[in-house]
Amino acid sequence: MTKKFERLRHVRYFSRSLRDLPRPYSSADANRLTLVHFCVQSLDVLGCLPDAGCCGRVDEDAHVDREAIVEWIYGLQTVPSIGDGSGGGGGGDGGDDGDDDDDNEGESDAEGRERRGGGFKGGTYLGPLPNASGPSASVEPSTNDDDGDGDDERGQVDRGSGSGDDGGDDARPPAERHPYDHSHVAMTYVALCTLVALGDDLSRVRKDAVLRTLRSLQKEDGSFEAVSSSGGGEGRSPRTKKREGAREDDDCDLRFVYAAVAIWYLLTDPDDSPRGRSDPIIDVDAAASYVLSCVTYDGSLGLTPGREGHGGSTFCGIATLHLLGVLDEALARDDLRGWREDLVRWCVSRQRALPSRGGGDGAGAVPGGREPNGHCEADGAPPAGMAGRPNKLEDTCYSYWIGGTLHLLGESGSLDGWALREYVLTCQSPYGGFGKVVGAMPDILHSFYSLAWLALSEEQGCCDEELDGEGGAGPDDVGYESERRQQVRDSIGRMSKLDCALGMCAKRTSAYRKATAKRSD
Repeated sequence: MTKKFERLRHVRYFSRSLRDLPRPYSSADANRLTLVHFCVQSLDVLGCLPDAGCCGRVDEDAHVDREAIVEWIYGLQTVPSIGDGSGGGGGGDGGDDGDDDDDNEGESDAEGRERRGGGFKGGTYLGPLPNASGPSASVEPSTNDDDGDGDDERGQVDRGSGSGDDGGDDARPPAERHPYDHSHVAMTYVALCTLVALGDDLSRVRKDAVLRTLRSLQKEDGSFEAVSSSGGGEGRSPRTKKREGAREDDDCDLRFVYAAVAIWYLLTDPDDSPRGRSDPIIDVDAAASYVLSCVTYDGSLGLTPGREGHGGSTFCGIATLHLLGVLDEALARDDLRGWREDLVRWCVSRQRALPSRGGGDGAGAVPGGREPNGHCEADGAPPAGMAGRPNKLEDTCYSYWIGGTLHLLGESGSLDGWALREYVLTCQSPYGGFGKVVGAMPDILHSFYSLAWLALSEEQGCCDEELDGEGGAGPDDVGYESERRQQVRDSIGRMSKLDCALGMCAKRTSAYRKATAKRSD
């Protein structure tokens, strides 16, 4: 039987997760910003974020203190430094000259040292440090609720992350910075998406510093380094101090190419600087060429050239080409003839077998007489979820990674949309949120990507087909096909449309464009 979409439980789950998190999340403290991103984006998809102010009151279903979260994120903005971008050398002249960012666009000296480091870090794990955006008050999700009541840790305010500066150009030599106080491409991406989702106009983002950093992070092959640190001594770039056995391309794969291009897409105005082959910020041709170098023999994309194809890296590559505006051109290239068909076939083949809807036990029955409920494992029922690679088990997050890839290709109808939707709904937890597989406890990552797929499935209409007629449901399956399906359709239909390539609500993109246009007037 079709599972009910428990919207209110999911609202409570993500709202609570913004305030308190279980102890196992402590290991992700350096990526705390990503956890906030998943919660905020999920609440936005669920229609719980206002354009300004708070949403609800404390202890109600959806409490989101927009202003406090925005201030905390700006407190994670990093100060650009002057370095050679490769791990050697110290600071250059003019590191504290106080000029505006625009006056230093593309600044570098004869030794190749340039300003880099603009962006955001993943959390307050370094304690109070001077930053680029001034003083901030923050409400952080607590990961240390020892007493279990959630009272003492809620609304915990951190006022030690600001420097009190006025937002001028504070670029400094690397010697004056903590060796790990650097921006990260992925953290900058989630920071921007979260700020936009919360209705911020990004007016306090040091746009020129971020874009200069992107330019300095792009390599000759078109990929992007993930970390912006530079300088000598203890502050030298992690790329110059590789751990034993690490690959040279471990921190410059398709994930960071996608994040860098998404940042560029959000921060550049096509009216002021038309996107194209001559873009001054990134080398579009090189970035696209790197993505295409990751195409494998079966049509999927690996994280780096020569690696096995994977659902996550395939989405990152296709979304990158889409944001660069070259996806259709790449698919039509003579040297890649047949790639589109291979790619679609690979994606569709990742969906596992569909459970039988007939049988003596009734439609949707599970062997053993038990119905999966998102908490108990269903014995013997073949799932219809998506697997990330061949010969792997299904996983709810790939509903979005692979379903999103097909969405960008205009091939969502190639999937069995209802079967995939039912699998995702079967992974709902009675506590709210979604687990990785049927029976797993919920986690924030899989919960967000499950919601993202459900939003896409409604937007694309891949679950609207009727199953009556040849090959469809029989007379005994009417209950399976009618009331619950309508309930699911109505409930999921309340969710916001998703900008698939950016991973955020489509309405936020247009609102941000209007805000930036107004600022430029």
